[in-house]
Amino acid sequence: MISLLLLPLLVANATRPQVGEPAPAFAAQTLAGADVRDENLQGHVTVVDFFASWCEPCKEGLSEILAVRQQLGRRFELMIVAVEGDAPALKEFLAEHPLPEDTTVALDRDGTLARAFGEDRLPTTFFLDDRAIIRRINRGHGSGYRARATRWLTEMLAPRR
Repeated sequence: MISLLLLPLLVANATRPQVGEPAPAFAAQTLAGADVRDENLQGHVTVVDFFASWCEPCKEGLSEILAVRQQLGRRFELMIVAVEGDAPALKEFLAEHPLPEDTTVALDRDGTLARAFGEDRLPTTFFLDDRAIIRRINRGHGSGYRARATRWLTEMLAPRR
C-alpha cells in the first residue's frame, strides 16, 4: 500500500530536471507580452527564479539575488517566472519593487513552466550556464542563500580553462 502512495513522487522526480541536464524546453509570455523560449537562455549565464508576489520567502530570495547582481554586475541574465494567476497583484508588486530593466518576467499562470522545471516549492532558483545547462538548484530560501548564489555565479562566470 505504501509503495502505491509513493509512486506519484517517484514519477514526478523521474521527470524533474537535474544538475548537469539542459534546461527543459518551454515557451511562455512575458509580463510585457513578448514571447520567451528556452532558446533565449543560450549564450549567457542565467538565473531562473520561480516566484510569486504573495510568497514572503520568494520576496526575500529575489532581494538576495538582486543584491548579488548588483555586486557582480550585469554579467548574468535574470528571468523571474511568476507562478501566479493574478497579473494585477504582480504588477503592483513590481511597481513597488522595480526590477533591473533587462530582467525577463515570464508569466506562468497555469503552472506549465513550473511543471517543466519540476518546481515543487517556492522559491526555487535554477542557475544555468551559457549553454543552458543546469549547474545549481536552490530550493526554498534560508540563511546563506546570498553567499551560495554569489559563490555559484562567480564560479560559473569565471573564464573556462
